[in-house]
Amino acid sequence: MSTLQTEPPGVIERREAESLRELTPQQWKSGLAAWLGWFFDGLDMHLYTLVAVTFVAQLMHAREGDAAVKQNSAWIMASFLVGWALGGGFFGRLGDLLGRSRTLALTILTYSLFTGLAVFATSWWHLLIFRFVAALGIGGEWAVGSSLLSETWPPRWRAWVAAVLQTGVNLGVLLACAANYLMAGVADKRYVFLVGVLPAIIVYWIRRSVPEPVEWHRERVRR
Repeated sequence: MSTLQTEPPGVIERREAESLRELTPQQWKSGLAAWLGWFFDGLDMHLYTLVAVTFVAQLMHAREGDAAVKQNSAWIMASFLVGWALGGGFFGRLGDLLGRSRTLALTILTYSLFTGLAVFATSWWHLLIFRFVAALGIGGEWAVGSSLLSETWPPRWRAWVAAVLQTGVNLGVLLACAANYLMAGVADKRYVFLVGVLPAIIVYWIRRSVPEPVEWHRERVRR
């Protein structure tokens, strides 16, 4: 922190990278951390849609075709979308206070933990709560991951990086589909949500290896 306070901006800033080989290790780590966050976002947010009606019917001890099952499945999805929207604002603000890297790790831990907790749901409204909190983390990851990249990657690369981030979401959706296919023989659909715990593995690496952006440190010192 003292270095950031005493060194002039010219010492800290580097010439903007003109090729991928000129990117710094910090920029690569930030990009990888954000991409993995979006990748697991796609995984966790799509797991429910694959087993929604079947699992909710199981929790309600009803048939899949019942109107109440479809209605409650829709309420759960609605709570997820609301949590997704609120999570961006909540964790975005938290990222300003705690730092991008710390908050990114917290968002990933949030959505992986509460996706996994769906295994223990015994009623449909339990699942509604778990999906809502998981969505807070997913929405927050989108906001914090984008901020992390915008503060570490050169401006000329940001449009390209934004496109690459979108591939992470889509590949995460494909992983969710693959997991559901491989677990098709499992009668109890709740165990599909255990796959959603996988993102928690990268939290330790993010906290150990991804530094906070220089811009965030400067803004913190200024305040």
